[in-house]
Amino acid sequence: MTLLVIRAANRRGMLHEITGVIKDHASIEWVFVSIPSESERVIAMRLSDSLPINAIERLRGINGVHDVWASHEAPMELVGFDREILRSILIHMVQSGGELHSFLNKLGYEMGVSMASTMLRTKYIIPAITDPARIFETAVEMLVVMNLARSAEDVKLNNEKGGYVASLSLTEPFDLDAGLPFTRGYILGLTKVLLKCDCSIDAVISKSRVNFYVKK
Repeated sequence: MTLLVIRAANRRGMLHEITGVIKDHASIEWVFVSIPSESERVIAMRLSDSLPINAIERLRGINGVHDVWASHEAPMELVGFDREILRSILIHMVQSGGELHSFLNKLGYEMGVSMASTMLRTKYIIPAITDPARIFETAVEMLVVMNLARSAEDVKLNNEKGGYVASLSLTEPFDLDAGLPFTRGYILGLTKVLLKCDCSIDAVISKSRVNFYVKK
């Protein structure tokens, strides 16, 4: 199995062109599409097999394709989980007296570490995409692709006063009512890999919208 993540322009026919390249080499088991802006979309696919180098090059050559990641080691367990199932799990854990907060925080952290590590690596003879800001933006958008948040906006990773400062806004993260342990952990896992440090995170909640601020 392979997880393929593509960041591309939001134009008609884009998905058809992408799947046209893939179908000659692998079966597509599922597809999730998130549209972070009017001009861009993030496409995640699980494939039955790996893609050869020439297929990756063809994907990169499609007009409007910005970034392509493909990995056999991707964190795929939660991709596509139903939001209501996740909430039911939370309720069950609360009722059973489980250590909900620490469990979800650790789960999110490991997921974030794995996602960022996957996007930093490449198994192909194509230059790796190593821009931390670009990887951070796409990895955060994967929360929407995985149905763990309704939308993601204003995702930024900047070098400010000698250290990176990250900020983002999520609408309806699935663990909002539980104190955001998974989401906090996921973001800190991303920054652990991308910034190579243990960061701090603050969350400002306004109804269903949460603004996160991360810094060294």
